[in-house]
Amino acid sequence: MEAKFWGKAAVLPALMMGAAVVSIAGGAYAQSVSVGLGQADGEDLTEIVVTALKRSTSLQDTPLSLSAINGDTLQKMGASGMEDYFRAIPNVNLTQAQLGSSRLTIRGIQSAGEATVGLYYDETPVTGPSGTTQDPGGTTANLNLFDVERVEVLRGPQGTLYGGGSMGGTIRVISRKPDSQKFAAASEVEYTNTDGASAGFVKQMVNVPVVTDKLAVRVSGYYQTTPGYVDDTRLNLKDVNDGKSRGVRTLVGFTPTDDITLTGTISYQKQTADNQLGWYQAQGRYQTNSPVQLPYDNEMTLYNLVGTWDLHFATLTASTSFYNFNVLRSIDFTPSVQALSTVAAYVNQLCPLYFGQAVACTAAQKKTYTATGLSKTPTVGYQPATLDSRNDELRLSSEGEGPFTWTAGAYLEDRHDHIDSNTATADPATGLTYQPLQDLSYRYINTYTKQTAEFGEVSYSPIGDLTLTAGTRHYDYTKTTTGQALLGSAFTASVPTAYSAVKADAQGWVSKANVSYKLTPDAMAYATASQGFRPGGANNIPGLAAGLVTYTPDKLWNYEAGLKTSWMGGHLTVDAALFQVDWTNMQTSTVTSNGLYSFITNVGSARIRGGELEITARPLAGLVLTGSLGYQDGHLTSDQANAAVLATGSTGLKGDRIPNTPDLTASASATYTVPLTARLNGMVRVDYSYTGNMVSTFRPSYVYFNEYGNYSLVNTRVGVEGEGWGLYAFVNNLTGADGIVSANSNLGYTRLVYSSTPRTFGLNGRISF
Repeated sequence: MEAKFWGKAAVLPALMMGAAVVSIAGGAYAQSVSVGLGQADGEDLTEIVVTALKRSTSLQDTPLSLSAINGDTLQKMGASGMEDYFRAIPNVNLTQAQLGSSRLTIRGIQSAGEATVGLYYDETPVTGPSGTTQDPGGTTANLNLFDVERVEVLRGPQGTLYGGGSMGGTIRVISRKPDSQKFAAASEVEYTNTDGASAGFVKQMVNVPVVTDKLAVRVSGYYQTTPGYVDDTRLNLKDVNDGKSRGVRTLVGFTPTDDITLTGTISYQKQTADNQLGWYQAQGRYQTNSPVQLPYDNEMTLYNLVGTWDLHFATLTASTSFYNFNVLRSIDFTPSVQALSTVAAYVNQLCPLYFGQAVACTAAQKKTYTATGLSKTPTVGYQPATLDSRNDELRLSSEGEGPFTWTAGAYLEDRHDHIDSNTATADPATGLTYQPLQDLSYRYINTYTKQTAEFGEVSYSPIGDLTLTAGTRHYDYTKTTTGQALLGSAFTASVPTAYSAVKADAQGWVSKANVSYKLTPDAMAYATASQGFRPGGANNIPGLAAGLVTYTPDKLWNYEAGLKTSWMGGHLTVDAALFQVDWTNMQTSTVTSNGLYSFITNVGSARIRGGELEITARPLAGLVLTGSLGYQDGHLTSDQANAAVLATGSTGLKGDRIPNTPDLTASASATYTVPLTARLNGMVRVDYSYTGNMVSTFRPSYVYFNEYGNYSLVNTRVGVEGEGWGLYAFVNNLTGADGIVSANSNLGYTRLVYSSTPRTFGLNGRISF
């Protein structure tokens, strides 16, 4: 297996060298052109500055595998959310299912539990509610990207600077800040048609300098509809999975002195859908026969205040945030109730529970039990959840170019979330859940998390071209899970339980070491060894064995070597990295013996090897070419079994592949801007992405195992641009690919899939001044 991997991985540096040779050969006709109307846009070779290290550095001088997408590129891609740009980043995946039930992964580090990717909106780390399965990483907060300055994607563990939840990497969404120098405004509108369904958006921004050089306000807002394309043949409903979202972000920037800046942010977003159904492949393309409608509601309000004080030898940054995240999720529980009511093995087990007896049921009792259970369908899992989180950070970062650069800080998190888990009946005529709820079973769960951390990184350059970096973070957390099942039902295999409260806590250290060397002014090599971790916690599952109630942190080591190069005066950049991840004491989601409840436990270990390649080229005036390639090969290195967890059909064995992660990701884009008149440019853009094969579970022999992925998407855009305006026509998913992004089977159903949006035609217009 190792020889096979390194043979494939060798393609990355080979491609890098080949691209460099091609670029050098073509460099004679690469010309630099000023940006302007009537001239070729796309030759902006301005050095990209990022803040991935919590201080400003050049993208090409930052010694880690890092991608940055600026706001202009996001706009040209037509990106409104992370689902529109993640495929352009190597080894990044977004497993999308029901609205809001999406999981970010980087470098194949995928598992239930706390997030494996840190997601930051400016200075605020954001996660989802824990839910009934202690799985906050399964709900990704996806705020709209309008008026965003850039997105930074840090691949590899960022445990020292960004803490728990950044095992695979960190994504930072950085909004445009208020400008106290000049007034500005922008507007963007879009109309789309997907298989006859219309949708679109309106977005607005205004920046007002209230006091020149001192105080400014920037407000952006949007309203967007998304098309539906799934039809429910049982309820005779068309385009059931359409949705709406709206939001506003207000920033106030105050600079009382030249050295002090205060920025306050209030962001609000609400997403709704009448029905969040996927489709069953056995029913036909984009068809479902679900007897229920599954409403979805997602609402987030985020407050953040950041202050920076330039002390001239260092910058002091203080950030305090609070956010409230409310999510209503619903699932079709009908197949499970039908199976529990009709399958002989379940009937024999649950019928006595229904009649409240210790002896086996008679044939007549079983008949009554089955008929009663079927009369309780259709059935919906109806789960409103809410999360409140307070996050504070104080840090001091050095300034200047001396031999020492450093960052030191402290972090505090105080998080509380609650979920009501109802299994309720629905109207068979409309599929709507009865209101007020008619519950078969009900339980609630609270999760309280408190975490503190102290962190620091220091870099030392003993000679001009060599830099040594060391970092560490100490974490200390307490997580308490409380809950009670107040209503049970044989038809959901649940019983009432007493109130319980279980606490899990831990403290420890994570570390990082990095060495980088400037081979030339335009080439840097680096090597890194870094750790990542996630907090543990406690399950609240009826009847769970005592040894499985709590679980501990899991950790990993990442070993990485990379090369970052720039050629032909910046007309070509080529970055490549190889890595190996050793993951131990894995937090793994498994299911109870009846298949109804998921819980998390520590079991097994894994190794992931892979690499990334990114190329940006400007071979001639107005033409920008990009390409990326990511490869990851992740397998268990020990069985998912211990004294408390026995190997079953659902648990993985040594050599099994890590599920829900593509083995290969690739993307390419071409943007060509050409002058049409003295005041008008034309623009053509093509984006291509490939997502490789994925599996849904560890064990290929498991009854609910599925394969999916292995698809390509092509988006095209053409337009004309003037001074501060643009008009574009586009086609997304040009080839009409299904693009299966997740596939699930479980008790009572097979191959419930969620897919990329079908071929979509659209018009987009923007204006700014």
